[in-house]
Amino acid sequence: MKQCIKYRIYPTPKQETTLCDLGFYATKLYNTDNYKRRKAWKETGEIPSWYEQKKLLRKNHWYQLLPSQTAQRVCKELQEAYNSWYRLRKTDDKAHPPGFRPKEKLSPLIFYQQFKLDGDTIRFSMSRKYRKETGIKKLQFKLTLWREIEGIAKMATILCRDGKWMVHVVYEVEEPPYTSDDGIMGVDLGIVNLATTVDTNGNSTIYSGGQALAVQHYFNKEIARVQRATMEQHGKKTSKAIGRMHRKKKQQVNQILHTTSKSVVEEAKKNKVGTIVIGDIKNIRKGKHWNKKSGQKLHSWSFNKLTKQITHKARLSGIRVEKVSEQYTSQTCSVCGTKRKSNRKHRGLYVCKNCNTTLNADQNGARNILKKYLQDNNLSKSIGAVAVPSIWRSTNVCPT
Repeated sequence: MKQCIKYRIYPTPKQETTLCDLGFYATKLYNTDNYKRRKAWKETGEIPSWYEQKKLLRKNHWYQLLPSQTAQRVCKELQEAYNSWYRLRKTDDKAHPPGFRPKEKLSPLIFYQQFKLDGDTIRFSMSRKYRKETGIKKLQFKLTLWREIEGIAKMATILCRDGKWMVHVVYEVEEPPYTSDDGIMGVDLGIVNLATTVDTNGNSTIYSGGQALAVQHYFNKEIARVQRATMEQHGKKTSKAIGRMHRKKKQQVNQILHTTSKSVVEEAKKNKVGTIVIGDIKNIRKGKHWNKKSGQKLHSWSFNKLTKQITHKARLSGIRVEKVSEQYTSQTCSVCGTKRKSNRKHRGLYVCKNCNTTLNADQNGARNILKKYLQDNNLSKSIGAVAVPSIWRSTNVCPT
């Protein structure tokens, strides 16, 4: 399995110029490739393959200035974006093809075999054409906050965010064996509550999403305010300040997701859980009509990211992760099985009119996810009585 470690680097002025040049070349290559793909799509109605585009661009000036595998990765990234758009068109006829990158944007530089780690030092090789034009054969940096890991370095990405240069190194690490713990945990993902867990040992926890919603609400208001001012003064809706706020909002929400996913896995380990079952909410955004407030919460939320983070951290701890459909889990009584939409009351309360069961609605959903998994796999385990859920809140991120 793969694990990514992030390092900070401090390039010299000359090295920074080289990195800016390479990032600029990658952006030019991306836009050149995008132009040719759009042209081919209009003329033939088909997306050229990555191999065809690579062959077509091999003699391109921007392609040759970049290390070969870095240039190939730029084309591959655009190919993946077009494949995603092509699939999306089948369910959303309003989907737009991948856009062009701003000219001033420095694209990430991805290296595969053209880099080498030596202790806390990393070296990157330049392309033949770039060596010939500049005389620079390689770039070498010291990695700060060095963290040694038992694994093989497979990929390194150089990127600049708000003037800070970072290197993300992806390692291939050995996957730990699965734990022998036989507990099973159901996880219901949500908006107001990021996650609600129930396990076969009767434990339950609600992971509040209040802090994440506060961060989103704060930045959405601030971005809208700055956009209005920018529009009045300069006649445009975007600026560097707006870009920084978008990135800051993303970073803070990501931090909350990381701490939440870590806590879910730590809870599983503490309660001897060997399998985590997550509700599959694929296409939850499709075919639904939301009011403005709920729509803002839902459409800006990354359920998939939280699922991936829980999955990754669980695998590092030797815990299996499975998915089951969330269909009707919020409407069905987890005690008697009665399905009635009106049972879900305000403020996350679920009251069954058939058996008078009263539960937190998200806790009821997590119980149903767990029951579905047990039934689908013919497991004789029983959920039994579930304790009053404990509440977990993220307190390490402020919305300002």
